[in-house]
Amino acid sequence: MAYLRPLIFYILTALAIFMLISPSHSSLDNVNDRVTLSLYYETSLCQHCASFISNDLVKVFHTDLHTIINLRLVPWGNVEIHCQHGEEECYLNTIHSCVIHFWPDVKEHLEFIRCTEQQSLKGGPVEALWKNCSEKLRLNEEIINKCYTTGFGYKLLLQHANETAHLKPPQEYVPWVVVNNQPLRQLQDLENFVKYVCEAYKGDHKPAACKAQSSGLSPTIHALPQPPPIPVVGFYKLAVQWPPSVCKSTLNCKKPILPEFKIHGIWAQDAHDRPVPQYGPRNPCTHPNPNLDKKKLKGFLQSDPVLWIDLPRLWPNLILGKSDISFWHDEWTKHGTCSDFAQRPLSYFQSAIQLKKKLSRVIGLTPDSTYTVQQAVNAVFQLIHAYPQISCNRNRTNNRQLLLSEMYICYERPTSSNLLGTLKNCSHLYHGQCNSLSDIISFPR
Repeated sequence: MAYLRPLIFYILTALAIFMLISPSHSSLDNVNDRVTLSLYYETSLCQHCASFISNDLVKVFHTDLHTIINLRLVPWGNVEIHCQHGEEECYLNTIHSCVIHFWPDVKEHLEFIRCTEQQSLKGGPVEALWKNCSEKLRLNEEIINKCYTTGFGYKLLLQHANETAHLKPPQEYVPWVVVNNQPLRQLQDLENFVKYVCEAYKGDHKPAACKAQSSGLSPTIHALPQPPPIPVVGFYKLAVQWPPSVCKSTLNCKKPILPEFKIHGIWAQDAHDRPVPQYGPRNPCTHPNPNLDKKKLKGFLQSDPVLWIDLPRLWPNLILGKSDISFWHDEWTKHGTCSDFAQRPLSYFQSAIQLKKKLSRVIGLTPDSTYTVQQAVNAVFQLIHAYPQISCNRNRTNNRQLLLSEMYICYERPTSSNLLGTLKNCSHLYHGQCNSLSDIISFPR
């Protein structure tokens, strides 16, 4: 199999650790008094690692403890000049490194790691088990596989190896847990790692999990009573539609039909790439109620003269006989009311327009051309350096012809230091009537 590399490869890996890469810090700087909790572990047949990850570490997200932790996972473990549990361990370490890099949300990559650790203890080919986990969690297999086969994952693995090699004091066994640069040297301390996290926390807002510790209510993590879950925004998709395609497949369109991508919407997605439901009685995601009638929304949009000019040009309602404001109102209700912009509708539309203006009219594609889905994805990647998602529909006059009807560009959530606009790879590369990367699609003019 592709991952069975010669032993000499990993001997050279160990040498490269010390010769080619400079030491890196064993923990991240604290942010807002957060406690850095680093787990140094190895994959495959390390039962202690699998048990700690599956039974203890994941419970961080069952309580409010995660609000004070910078959680870091470093796959390398006891590997020196060979892999302790064989070449499959080094392969899976590399796969974990790729997932940690491309899905930096710790809750997301921890779920993948837990899944592979649990399955690896049951035996079977490791390539099949990680692919099963990526499919289950909807993490794009192509991105992970490309990370490995191009050697990028190997570079990531070297960084983890280098960090592990320079730990002070040195790692003694796995799993090796470090709280603010202080290792938990006794294995029994791992079960009570919450205690050490809480003791290290110096902030003012002590979570309930720590209060339970200090009162002696619980030596380990137990789930706290939670209200009905409200889906949390994981990222955003800027959906742009190609008028010559949608007007030949799903829409009866106004004329002229221009060969230029137009905005369909900007969509809040959860961490598993599912649409975040709109505001409602079962999903009271914000306060006060963010729903707007068309008149009030129109007033917001008209308050920005430049936006009011840009919207009909870049975000038109393509459907014959339908108004633009009705389209914008529908998009706001469905996708804006439970977004980061729920209380700032003007910013919601301004952000979409700003993102669209940064993209070219055809986003790296050539009208009147035919592509495979993979070729289309690669062409866009060459332009924006992030993988899009391609959506296809069938030509209503020729059901055998697939048309590239929409494209989704994915972005990280805005933060206090970064506005919406940080590109990320979409987790799925095709959608709609497209069924594989080899499907042949037309991009008409």
